[in-house]
Amino acid sequence: MAAVVKMPAVFGEAQPDDDHEEQPRRPVLFHAHGQGLLRVVVTDLHSLAWRRSLALPDIHDLQDDVGIAGSCSDFLDYLYSSLSSGLVKLSSSGPDSAKLMATKAKGLPRITISLDPVAPSELSDVVADFSHSLYAAFKNRQEQGATEQEQIKRLMESLSSERERNEVMQKQLEGLSFLDKRKATKPKLVTDQFPSVSAVPPVADQVIVPVQQQTSVLLPSKVPPAKSTKRIAPVPRRARARGALLQDTEENGGDE
Repeated sequence: MAAVVKMPAVFGEAQPDDDHEEQPRRPVLFHAHGQGLLRVVVTDLHSLAWRRSLALPDIHDLQDDVGIAGSCSDFLDYLYSSLSSGLVKLSSSGPDSAKLMATKAKGLPRITISLDPVAPSELSDVVADFSHSLYAAFKNRQEQGATEQEQIKRLMESLSSERERNEVMQKQLEGLSFLDKRKATKPKLVTDQFPSVSAVPPVADQVIVPVQQQTSVLLPSKVPPAKSTKRIAPVPRRARARGALLQDTEENGGDE
């Protein structure tokens, strides 16, 4: 399959080359794009203009001169990067000859494109086409910027909505956590309000049995009797009377 010359449009400013004293007094702009042919236009938009059109064989020759291996598409990518790097210079010794030099980065191969001068009769048309292409590129970039801003706006709105949703969920989780803590501490508070069994003072006829000991609780009515001891017969109470007991005296006398 034959290679196709295709390269996005690129605009920039060509700085004057210090090796040549005679340089344009006005800033020089360049425009390069590839669509079937590689077209390069350089002008100060006033009185100077150069141009060059390269077909596929010319691009292969330029690639060989630069010394970059690879396909034609790879070389066009390298050319586009070099023209977009800001390291572009114009070498001119007068209106009749000029060279556009571009380097992707310092230390890498430099691309040099020889330019042909534009006849004065065609200068106005070349400048007009250049201006129109520059405006079209600006308009395209502006539309891309508006599209990107709209995408950013939608993303920010989505982010804000997601943030609000997360805040609501966070509050709900905090509420559930608070309820769980209340449920966990409520039994403890209830037990603290009532004294324990050991803290209640014992009353009469009450037997306190520790909870930990698994022993039978003996009620007061079932308490076993204490050990039997020798009981002394109760002495009948005698009626108190004044004077001596005559009965006892008689009994004592009879016995005698």
